[in-house]
Amino acid sequence: MLSAALIVKDEEQYLEGCLRSIAGLVDECVVVDTGSLDRSPEIARDMGARLYEYPWTGDFAEARNEALGHVRGDWVLYIDADERVRESSREALGELLSDRDKIGYYVLLHARPGFTPYREMRLFRNDPLVRFQGVIHENIWPGLRKRRETHGGEIGVSPLVLDHLGYEGDQRHKHERNLPLLLESLERDPERVFNWCHLAGVYTKLGQTDLAEKAWLAGVDVVHRKQQIRLADSFPYLGLIEHRMRTGTDVRALLDEATKDFPGNMQLLWFEGRYLMKQEDYAAAAQVFERLINHGLTQDFDPWVGYDQRVFDLFAYDSLATCYFRLRRYEDSARFYGLAAERDPANKEYRVKQHLCARLSGS
Repeated sequence: MLSAALIVKDEEQYLEGCLRSIAGLVDECVVVDTGSLDRSPEIARDMGARLYEYPWTGDFAEARNEALGHVRGDWVLYIDADERVRESSREALGELLSDRDKIGYYVLLHARPGFTPYREMRLFRNDPLVRFQGVIHENIWPGLRKRRETHGGEIGVSPLVLDHLGYEGDQRHKHERNLPLLLESLERDPERVFNWCHLAGVYTKLGQTDLAEKAWLAGVDVVHRKQQIRLADSFPYLGLIEHRMRTGTDVRALLDEATKDFPGNMQLLWFEGRYLMKQEDYAAAAQVFERLINHGLTQDFDPWVGYDQRVFDLFAYDSLATCYFRLRRYEDSARFYGLAAERDPANKEYRVKQHLCARLSGS
């Protein structure tokens, strides 16, 4: 038996679509409402969910654990109202959930339109040991590790694919809600690298760029103290490098450090190409952008991080065309301006540049 567990507050825009996407996939749906003033509770009831009310205390893990306390299935699908499960085979999933050796499965999450998907832990056994931790960016992994230490078990990969819809549009209300939660979370646990990055992102959106840089630097300091690092620990470097490139600060040393520690990060490769262009080393930059295009064609990059798809095509085509133009390789420049135009037909500038390069090449 598979249960879906949701926490909601004023999600009438999204909730029905989410519940429809999991109808026929899950055996029950538990919705914990934390104080909606819209039709969210009514929608949940109408869609057959078991609805519970729980006052919001400023702690996401507490609310999610309240939902876990009500589920009756052997397995839990943790999902948000602004997410959708793509059509999937119930039989195929049922076969996976019958594996006694498994305690959790990754799903593939498309977090934003136009970004590559990445794997997330969203499907796990219903067990009192498996509970969330963290007032924000709540984490199920401590609970899964405890379950594994006590009873053993393996982690697998499921066929489920989720689409997230809620990052578009004006997010200021979320930034203002998240700011005090992030500060509280980091006061409790200053070693959470991702929370420093999120804090920096919130400060940036709120126009407080000096505080954003301090938050990114704090995240980098945490990474320096770690004995073992993982790809997600590259995030404070990415934010800091992008910020400093935007403000005209040299990033060579920071980029070298990050590339040494995270050689598989495609965003760092993109920054490397842009840096070389700024140094007018167009031949070296062109090689970098060619590599990015090849990584995109072969999908040869880490599945645990979501990348803006355009760094593998549109952005790379545009930059590569510029590099070849500067190198007076006009035929190659025309070809990549043409590819950019195909990727972004609304941008008429690409076709103009393509025709100009074609004339310069004599073709």
